[in-house]
Amino acid sequence: MRQKSKRQLVLNLNNILMVTPDVMIGASFLILFSLLAIQLGFFSVLLAHIAFNVPIVVLMVLPRLYEMNDTMVTAAQDLGANYFQVLTRVVLPSIASGIMAGFFMAFTYSLDDFAVTFFLAGNGFSTLSVEIYSRARRGISLEINAISTLMFIMSLILVIGYYFIQTGEQRRLNRMAKAQKGGRRRA
Repeated sequence: MRQKSKRQLVLNLNNILMVTPDVMIGASFLILFSLLAIQLGFFSVLLAHIAFNVPIVVLMVLPRLYEMNDTMVTAAQDLGANYFQVLTRVVLPSIASGIMAGFFMAFTYSLDDFAVTFFLAGNGFSTLSVEIYSRARRGISLEINAISTLMFIMSLILVIGYYFIQTGEQRRLNRMAKAQKGGRRRA
């Protein structure tokens, strides 16, 4: 019971960044980095993006971990696999689609995030969203249109790629379920 309440507490804390507005996250990180005397720039933006993308990745990977068959891990250990082999040959393939989904979501969220990056970029460092914003304030140019088109096409390619990964995973799961049913009928 105690383990379950700790797990629930960690999951609830994980969700705080999901429901906190971006402006508050950016201002909070700015205050934190100022107190810790961390210079604003690439490193501060990287830390902030890691921090607000962790909850997204957890939300994508955790359901795959719950779906994973625990007997597969036990069977691998019984057959002599060490912890690294269990991780690389059983666990990671089982949760690979969740990891990919987390990657795509985190990448999209980081690409889109403006508020946090605007607070933490500092002088001499700029991300694509901050650069587009600063150029758009001077007037819409052909460069902004081209960059926006490329971003849209890149996002579309990522969504289509994720769709094919998900449908392939679903087909594989359906084939495995049919094979298991067929094996039970014969026995």
